Amino acid sequence: MDKGQFPPPYPGPPMDQTNFPYQQQQVSYQTQPAPMVIYNQQPAMSTVTQMVQSAPASATVVIMPPRLTEVPGQMQCPYCQQLIVTQTTYINGTMAWVICGTLGILGIWPCCLIPFCVNACKDVEHRCPSCQSLVHVYRRM
Repeated sequence: MDKGQFPPPYPGPPMDQTNFPYQQQQVSYQTQPAPMVIYNQQPAMSTVTQMVQSAPASATVVIMPPRLTEVPGQMQCPYCQQLIVTQTTYINGTMAWVICGTLGILGIWPCCLIPFCVNACKDVEHRCPSCQSLVHVYRRM
């Protein structure tokens, strides 16, 4: 048998690869700038007033709070001004007490303590790892 450059022929009709029912379209992604977050130790009114006075008349100054939920987040600490990833701790909050009370009223009193053992029912405290100050509390309810 002689081995050429081409594969051996197969029985059946030739396969046309341009007639697939689903063709994936190319998608172009555009990067967007991250929102600017400004924190200061001094009262915010004096800083905002200075920024507004120095800004042109048509400009609007927007200060966005951090979007910290139940996972650690990256932000600048308002106390020590360092770029940090927050440390999270779970604390009993309103939702845990409401679930406990509801289970007690429904007569399922042996299960009343379950919300205090489940992290999904608790509030989340975010602290700075360097200065240990409280940065944010994520409340479930």
